[in-house]
Amino acid sequence: MRARRVKTQADVDRYIAEGFGAGEGNAYKPWLRVQDVPSRGRSRKVAGTKVNRIHQVLSDLEYQYLTVLEFSEQIIDIREQYPLFPTPEAQQIAAQLGIAYPRYPGTAVPYVMTTDFLITGIDAAGQQYTAAKTLKYDKELLEPKGLQRRLEKFELEQALLTAKGITNWGIVTDSMLGRTLTRNLEWLRQGSMPLQRHLAQHDVQLHFLDHLAYFASAERTLASVIRTVANAIRLPYSDAVTLFKHLVWQKAIMFDIRSVELQLVKACPSLRFINQSSGRKAA
Repeated sequence: MRARRVKTQADVDRYIAEGFGAGEGNAYKPWLRVQDVPSRGRSRKVAGTKVNRIHQVLSDLEYQYLTVLEFSEQIIDIREQYPLFPTPEAQQIAAQLGIAYPRYPGTAVPYVMTTDFLITGIDAAGQQYTAAKTLKYDKELLEPKGLQRRLEKFELEQALLTAKGITNWGIVTDSMLGRTLTRNLEWLRQGSMPLQRHLAQHDVQLHFLDHLAYFASAERTLASVIRTVANAIRLPYSDAVTLFKHLVWQKAIMFDIRSVELQLVKACPSLRFINQSSGRKAA
């Protein structure tokens, strides 16, 4: 599909009429697509694992944060490139703040600002909430050139969201996510995909967990442990690796995911197991 360009207000109106920036869940249509903007890194289209649609992520950092949201049991909807339309009320808010409303380059058309992620979740009390997050690399925040304008846009973004009733807004940086967590989730994400029928059987998974609990040892590599389990239950090694990823993603296997980097060639980390028949943790 070709890139969309904005030269007139009629262009913006047409894209709104086409449903860009509208909907929820599987029906949401991001305002921006990968082909609509210059790359800010490795832009990519990603098949969702929590929401059944294609996600449009515009940098490695956005992809990494997407994996964090998908891994979280708290999150129920993810809307990336969420538009904050330049309504008269929005432009009035900017004027009150003394901030020049951004325009599309070479035009007088008010720019459609976006929040990188609008998230719907369920809190510990079982209440639904909405939060907005802007993704920035640490180095972007430390770059002095254009800093004042960036800060103004952050202030305006927060004010526009607050006017929509969304008060939970914040900036997420690469250092906040942490390299270990994002690497682990990128490796594990394959486990979020539907399993082949023979691996999806509950008895096979219980059998795998029982043997993994028995053979897991920090004195062996993770690959060695998984291979031993695979041989014991007569699974191909590649299937056993996939099943391990799946059971970690499903929280049946747990470990210190923020501090310990999973690598097949490194020592098997200390693992905790959830008894799938009772839901209780086992050592």
